[in-house]
Amino acid sequence: MQIFKKKVSISTLNFALFFSFLALFISCTNEPLIQNPATNQQLIITYQKTINGVTCTEGIQKSGALYRICVPETWNRDLVLFAHGYVLSTDPIALPDLIIEDTTSIEKIVTDMGYAFATTSYSKNGLAIKEGMDDLADLVDIFKNNFGRASRIYLMGASDGGLITNLGMEKNFFLYSGGLSICGPTGDFVRQINYVSDFRVVFDYYFPSVIPGSPVEIPQEVMDNFDAVYAPAIIKALKKNQPAMLKVLSITHAAIDFKKHKRSMGNTFVSLLRVNVFTTNNTAEVLGGQPFDNSEMVYKGRANMKRFNAEVQRFTADEAALNEIEENYQTSGSIFKPLVMMHTSRDPIVPEWQQNLYIEKVREAGNAEFLFTKTVRRYGHCNFTARELIKGFNQLVYMVTGEIPISGSDVFRHRKTINLE
Repeated sequence: MQIFKKKVSISTLNFALFFSFLALFISCTNEPLIQNPATNQQLIITYQKTINGVTCTEGIQKSGALYRICVPETWNRDLVLFAHGYVLSTDPIALPDLIIEDTTSIEKIVTDMGYAFATTSYSKNGLAIKEGMDDLADLVDIFKNNFGRASRIYLMGASDGGLITNLGMEKNFFLYSGGLSICGPTGDFVRQINYVSDFRVVFDYYFPSVIPGSPVEIPQEVMDNFDAVYAPAIIKALKKNQPAMLKVLSITHAAIDFKKHKRSMGNTFVSLLRVNVFTTNNTAEVLGGQPFDNSEMVYKGRANMKRFNAEVQRFTADEAALNEIEENYQTSGSIFKPLVMMHTSRDPIVPEWQQNLYIEKVREAGNAEFLFTKTVRRYGHCNFTARELIKGFNQLVYMVTGEIPISGSDVFRHRKTINLE
């Protein structure tokens, strides 16, 4: 998945092929506009267009979020909701781009299978887990009021949308029949924040002054010029000091692609540092405090770690931020309906151990019967083929209904979980 774009990416990393869905993404164009007298702004109002037997409606939710609903003429009475991932807080509110492999979309695949499809922009960008959950729940009501009650509702999400999916299955389980969670920070949100910020801390130690500011305070100038100035500077610094680059990887355990290690190293560094640069300030604002804490962290690696631990920058989290995370961003493992989770084994952004931690939570809660997990041996964040995602969805439908939507070859035939030590 491309970082910071509403796209199930499936990919910047040359993803594999899915079946031959060649139809173009169904789009609703030329939406009528209405003047909002309160804000003097133009707003998209409900609009319908039918193409190839699929009617798509776009509108605005009471929160201000935009929604899109597509219903095929031969609707099977089930609904799939999609929760998108992180979008830059500075980007305009917009519906997610759902194109897969540059030719087709999640929406197209879902409606071709006979399901209705719906998604929402959320009412805000940046860290929007709570808003995403609320807007998806509201979208269920919008769908029911306009198209009737769906027999089953499946919740599907990627990256931050994956976390929304897990939390939705825990807290709003009465709304959803099952969930498909893809590559999300589902095991421990605090550890995810620490993982990204630790990478910046370790990078700054071995490559001082490459990126101005600190891991917890990002200057606006860095955000404005990251791709043009700082991403090239990062690559240049790595090429100049490869031993230091390897030390960073040994301490942080950030994933690389061993088959294409040179290219993937640069991708891992730039991608993780981009996440730190573009999410840190917004995350602190949303949480009401700075959440990163390495004050007692003992870093381990192959370098002179005694000196490193003595000299590395230290930060202490604000209690308010940790309390907010505990209340609204941490999963419990308390699921009562089927949940399928998918992760790549070498995800540099949201590591595989996030899925492992969630498996343990579910086991401890005594709900293992509801969870199916699949790890795909591959590098990249949300780096799945469309065929793999279809298999994941079909697995979910099979767990919910006992029936396979397409064919027996399109489910994961054997349970794929990870044995934790």
